[in-house]
Amino acid sequence: MKFIVLPLLVLSVTSAFVSPAHGQVKPNISAGEPTAMESRARKLYERITGTKLPVDSPIIAQMADMIGKGNLLGAAQEATKDPNFYNITVKLMAMELSTRDETIKTPFNDFAAGIIGVTRDQTDARELLTGNFYYQGSGTNIRSNLIPDLLISNNHYADLETNRVDLAANLVRVEGQVIATSATASVASPDPAGVLTSRTFMGEHALMGTNRRLVEYTFREFMCVPLSEWADGGASDARIGRDIDRFPAGDHMKFQTSCKGCHTVMDGFRGAFAKWDYDGMGIKHSAVNTRGGAANYTIASDAAGIVTKMNKNNTVFPSGYITTNDSFVNHATRTANAEMFEWRGAAAGGNGVKAFGTVVANSRRFSQCMAKRVFKAVCRKELDAVKNRDLLKKWGDEFETSGYKLKSLFESISTKPECLGS
Repeated sequence: MKFIVLPLLVLSVTSAFVSPAHGQVKPNISAGEPTAMESRARKLYERITGTKLPVDSPIIAQMADMIGKGNLLGAAQEATKDPNFYNITVKLMAMELSTRDETIKTPFNDFAAGIIGVTRDQTDARELLTGNFYYQGSGTNIRSNLIPDLLISNNHYADLETNRVDLAANLVRVEGQVIATSATASVASPDPAGVLTSRTFMGEHALMGTNRRLVEYTFREFMCVPLSEWADGGASDARIGRDIDRFPAGDHMKFQTSCKGCHTVMDGFRGAFAKWDYDGMGIKHSAVNTRGGAANYTIASDAAGIVTKMNKNNTVFPSGYITTNDSFVNHATRTANAEMFEWRGAAAGGNGVKAFGTVVANSRRFSQCMAKRVFKAVCRKELDAVKNRDLLKKWGDEFETSGYKLKSLFESISTKPECLGS
């Protein structure tokens, strides 16, 4: 066996950059050992964009100069100009929130597109749970027929990913959510609520089941609270459905200790989704889809428009609550939950998903959760919400002061000492 020995080439590179502040050309020693400011600048850039740059990059030099002058936020704002901030960092955060498995290993979808668009456009992030819009992309080889490619399949968004479309530049906001009523017709959604009524979120949580999962995952993704943490066995059980056994295995105490706490709060909110369903042919709403069964473009509902699954298994406990409309009641208002969520505005109840989303989005907990989500996305680590309660409250308040702008939240969080270091 023969071996070929190649000479090792050692390159010494010296570059220069123009200081934005003084217009002076000065040597850049970054090709050697980076300065402390250059190291911080590169770390900040990599955290925000999810990509690496050589230490002698002009962008790193510019950011290092800003950091050296005490302008950390300005340096972060330079980094968010990079399209990869949206194409990688924001996208991965959104993808994780979009599915039941909470994994980034999922196809790009309309839910994630909505979060990227709202971040890029600097609109009020509360509209993620209340708005009447969606985002779609553009480009060659992108399937974009409304009904077959956006409303009843993920074709459009899968193509955006497959063709590596620059989401930062090519996502377009479309006003007015729509629902397919046939293979060739669609109508305006009667109760649009941002990503809560997106095809992806409905497909993940309204498929089969009893629409309780829609409530559970709204709180899980946008309040950062799993059901076990907001269960309340002392709250009213008046809204618990007839499909929940009050005497499991003949033991009422088992219901009291194991079942009641979750269902008091979850079933109280569940009515908001009473007219919504999802099957293999996309989102359904009883106000626009013809009754007739869970096939094609029809919906299985009663004469009042309540989807059949809301009142299924009604012989398990016949005295339980019967859903007759899309009203909901907030049973998460007793002391512990009131302190956790810090409800504001008309939070006692309402009708429909938009009203439900409004209650959630106006809570102080929503703002704190968005800060926690952004911290994980940009700082690459979890923040203990219990140990850092006061910190999250502070960051949540800053987020609200910014006008609920997610891009500003990313920039602010990325510069915190808890994220970037001292």
